[in-house]
Amino acid sequence: MSRSGRPVSSAPIIDFGIERDDAEPIQQQIARQVREAVLDGRLKPGDKLPSTRAMGEQLDVARATVVEAYEQLIGEGYIETRPGSGTTVAAELPETLLTAGNNKTRAKTLLRQPARKPARPFRSGLVDWDSFPHDEWGRMLGRFWRNPPISLLEYNDSFGWLPLRQAIAAHLFEWRGIACEAQQVIITAGGADAFDLIRRALFAPGDKVWMEEPGYATARRVFSLGGLDLVPVPVDHEGFNVERAVAKASTARAAFVTPARQYPTGVTMPLSRRLELLNWAAAQKAIVIEDDYDSEYRYVGKPLPALMSLDRAASVIYSGTFSKVFSPIIRLGFIVVPHRVIDVMRRERLSFGAPPSLLVQPTLAQFMEQGHFAQHIRRMRRLYAGRRAALLQALSEHDGKLFTVDAPPSGLTIMLRLPDDADDVALTERLKARGIEVQSLSSHYAGRQRQQGLLLSFAGFADKELVQAAQKLVQALQH
Repeated sequence: MSRSGRPVSSAPIIDFGIERDDAEPIQQQIARQVREAVLDGRLKPGDKLPSTRAMGEQLDVARATVVEAYEQLIGEGYIETRPGSGTTVAAELPETLLTAGNNKTRAKTLLRQPARKPARPFRSGLVDWDSFPHDEWGRMLGRFWRNPPISLLEYNDSFGWLPLRQAIAAHLFEWRGIACEAQQVIITAGGADAFDLIRRALFAPGDKVWMEEPGYATARRVFSLGGLDLVPVPVDHEGFNVERAVAKASTARAAFVTPARQYPTGVTMPLSRRLELLNWAAAQKAIVIEDDYDSEYRYVGKPLPALMSLDRAASVIYSGTFSKVFSPIIRLGFIVVPHRVIDVMRRERLSFGAPPSLLVQPTLAQFMEQGHFAQHIRRMRRLYAGRRAALLQALSEHDGKLFTVDAPPSGLTIMLRLPDDADDVALTERLKARGIEVQSLSSHYAGRQRQQGLLLSFAGFADKELVQAAQKLVQALQH
């Protein structure tokens, strides 16, 4: 008996199968076969489907692929997941809701609708959502919102839920060496929201801002608004080069840097350059914006102290996000600002509309306070370290021949440097046709002088998928 009181029956044995040489992606093959079984009556409302793990083992595919198929069917209304009951055929099917009769024409129309394309290695921005502690998160979310405190319903602090800001401050002190107070923490809706708030509050048209070259395209796009003058500063093997930046624009009002792990090259800024940058900012009364988006994932030693932990002149604004720990769908991030700009940041936040939704902020605060957040990071660090090692091993035979592997001991991507005469943009299109998604290094440049390379993200894929994709990538480069 399910928790809803409806009997849950075992599904009849159905011989699902996949065609690996078929042009239809495996995730869509699985979703289509389950959908057809439901519409044909072989699977009936309440029938229990195999778990994602069991289905993956049956078909010899990655569990994440089955998860993608099931999520698509859940979104279409064919199946549902309930605690304690597993995954079952939905009690009310889409056709039942849309038409009173058994309309076969309508069913065939639905079958022809295009399905969401599955994730393919090495797509960026993905994390292993399957390993997230869903049960614990769901219990905490439900427990909080079943009987929310009146203080939450009346909460209107534009900087976000205070207990979450306190939890973030405690986490940053332990993990990144940043000594800050909750009043300095501002909850944002992610990186773009954070950069936009900083730009509007602190800069005026014509202000020069140093930007890493190559660098983070989203930050470049946001800071280019409002008439700011962006100055690209080439990075080298030690990251952002302060000396070259001063030579290009000594009167800059700010610098945007990724010192822990430069994006996209992955290099780490050494202490000498960090101090040089901080000394420049103090002397010029300038702002350093430190973006630290995936510093949690360091596979050798402890995460390095943040640039902000060295700041003695209140020059640094620290930006972080939860998208690489949870998922981009959480859509929450934060910035830590010096005391001297708190008032102007608050005025700007209040004048520009509502802050991020409070829906998950209380749950996230409890998740962090009770230690689940730190446990999840440690667990995912071990998982991603294994996937990174599997990918590097698969590429090792060709390192130094077809490409040069740049694999810094942190982050969720590696880079393959290509010869100067290569065309990485054209290569990404060739690989896409073979079912492989990569980013070109050259697309992260603002200027015309661009190095060639490929960025490979590994977090969202099983070892077997990564190895198979690496073999396809090598074959494409050889021909």
